[in-house]
Amino acid sequence: MEVHALAPAPNGGLYVATSPDGKIYEVAADGTSKTFFDPDDKYIWALAAAPDGALFAATGEKGKIYRITPDGKGSLFYKTNTTNVVALASFADGALARFAKAPASSVYPIAETLAPPVAALIEPLACVVNGTNRAVPRPGESAVVFGAGTIGCLFTALLVAAGASPVIVVEPSDKRRRVAAAVGAHHVLSPDDFARRRAELLPLGAEILIDAVGTQFATAIDHAALGARIVLFGQNANALPAIKQYTITERSLSILGSYITTYTFPTAIRLVEQGKLPLAAIVSRVIGLDDIAEGLALLRSGDATKVVITP
Repeated sequence: MEVHALAPAPNGGLYVATSPDGKIYEVAADGTSKTFFDPDDKYIWALAAAPDGALFAATGEKGKIYRITPDGKGSLFYKTNTTNVVALASFADGALARFAKAPASSVYPIAETLAPPVAALIEPLACVVNGTNRAVPRPGESAVVFGAGTIGCLFTALLVAAGASPVIVVEPSDKRRRVAAAVGAHHVLSPDDFARRRAELLPLGAEILIDAVGTQFATAIDHAALGARIVLFGQNANALPAIKQYTITERSLSILGSYITTYTFPTAIRLVEQGKLPLAAIVSRVIGLDDIAEGLALLRSGDATKVVITP
């Protein structure tokens, strides 16, 4: 039996989620225990105590969050739109620490010669491979990537490797535009420059458009060619773009949402191990655990694209 999650219980006790039985136990201060809750989903990844004394339990297999009252009665509090989401550091502890425990099913071997800062890009690259697969890029097709953060730069590198041309990156930050150029973008423009040069570079619009920001859906539609594919990857829950649905239909546009990976880790690992993608430029800084605050400040300021933390 393995312990997957812990949370404080009343009177100095502890709630313990275990596998493979998938139960939550209440352990008293004297060490005695009893079954507290037995959900139908047998993979509990996180526990959190609520201010009112209730307990929240997040499960991975069915993507549910339960709210459990102090008397052990549970009810469904929230259900995600995805299943089998058990991302370490998101649904379970496992980041910003020297050691982390992970299930064997979530671990992939990589070449010993692979530099750790570049290896750290494998997870986001696996997500981007999934999004790129949805776009089905063909050699010679034009592409526009909105945003040159880590995700936008990874999309850029993959689209160039797939033969898309031209690949245009639109990014307001001069520092990030330089990174996009380093990973192979054919044109890297500010939003204002893109607006001025769009008719010159893309007289018919782009065949592939990537929103790597989460706010560029309407803009992507404006610059889409007939039959274009638009991949919505960036996430912003507050974005409420005004979309003219008629344009999507009239121009036969395909709108493709893409979220995390779909069995694309092995592909991402092979791509990185082959060394054919110029990814090193994406890593702005490599810092130690003691400098985490500095790394977060660099990201918030926009002065860094990717900060890698080493133990």
